[in-house]
Amino acid sequence: MVKRRKTLSATAKAQAAATAGKPLPAALYAPVIKAGLQTTTVRVQEMHHAIAGKTFEALDLVPGLRVPARMVRLVHDAITAGAYAAVRHGTGAMMNVAGGAERLWGRPGNELHPREQALRSALNGAAGDALHHAGSALAVPMSLHADGQPLPLTRAGLAGLGERVCLFIHGLACDEHSWAFFCDAWRGSPWEREGVNYGSMLREELGMSPLYLRYNTGLAIAENADRLAAQLSQLVSMAPPRLREIVLVGHSMGGLVARRACERTDSADAAWRPLVRTVVCLGSPHLGAPLEKLGHLVASALALSNVTEPLGHLANARSRGIQDLRRGLRGEPRTAQAPALRLVAGSLADDADAALGPTFGPMVGATLGDGLVTTTSAGDASLQGDVQRVELAGLGHMALLNHPRVYALLREWLAEPTVNAVRPG
Repeated sequence: MVKRRKTLSATAKAQAAATAGKPLPAALYAPVIKAGLQTTTVRVQEMHHAIAGKTFEALDLVPGLRVPARMVRLVHDAITAGAYAAVRHGTGAMMNVAGGAERLWGRPGNELHPREQALRSALNGAAGDALHHAGSALAVPMSLHADGQPLPLTRAGLAGLGERVCLFIHGLACDEHSWAFFCDAWRGSPWEREGVNYGSMLREELGMSPLYLRYNTGLAIAENADRLAAQLSQLVSMAPPRLREIVLVGHSMGGLVARRACERTDSADAAWRPLVRTVVCLGSPHLGAPLEKLGHLVASALALSNVTEPLGHLANARSRGIQDLRRGLRGEPRTAQAPALRLVAGSLADDADAALGPTFGPMVGATLGDGLVTTTSAGDASLQGDVQRVELAGLGHMALLNHPRVYALLREWLAEPTVNAVRPG
């Protein structure tokens, strides 16, 4: 029986209480909605103008209609310009009033209700880079969490950290709460109990300290990797001397962020890099995500015509983080000091076999992968070094977040430290 480590809950709650009287800057949704509505209105106006232009250009070619057609066009353009301006000013005024109401009735505090945090995380997935560059308080800052509380990277905040840490990194448009979803999957398993998830089980069975990363998934993967490296550096500098191993477990985009952070060549990583011996990627699109590839293709096709070009501009407004998923980490070489990689690919092959039969089922299952990422991309056979790949049939992309079959793999891989790493300094 493994002795349980002291949890971080009491320390984290004490630190959170100490900062409870310092409210966050105003994080208003109204200005974001206003900007989105006005941008959409501009694109609709551009599309309207392009379609009308095709009609008037055709009338210019009809003998005797050129002059009256041009007069009608002048009137049409003046009326539509006024109408769209009225829409922009009207929605702008309405959102200004809504913003004032948010300031008056907004709830102060440093932590959000999980539902509002989920909404904010989804918003960051879609436009987090724009929010960050605009200086909006809605942009999610990167932070570590433990036992449902923000974790201060101080000696006091990390006093309860054990010898081995497992850091969970969520995927696009999610947050740290996503690792607790799908608890029903554990029913009938040896680990069935209330509130079960990977972190709770690793703490109970292997004595590991589970931590959770929250970050802005709309930012570029490379930028989030740099920020993660900085977080790990500060964590190691403030952690108790007993810390000897860090495991990174990333779901979807989170796996790419973890890989990129560990495979950097920055000498500033020397303090924490030797402690990270294993990176586990769950459904991560190492060779790119098919849906984002399709999105890029659609946006490129829309740009071919001046009529649909405004729709292409809207399509290209998706965040840099989403756009980075099109390529994944394709072609990026692993460094000599890169940690062991454990790649888990979900697959809907069982469902495809049941629906389409043994002839077409496997082909469709291989194409669908886990519904969002193909098994080829999640497994990336081109990766060299200490790499192990596992395909779990019957598990969709989001089911990889909290399922006993995935936990069985984690428990097997992490049951014993891969290397008795020596902490620098």
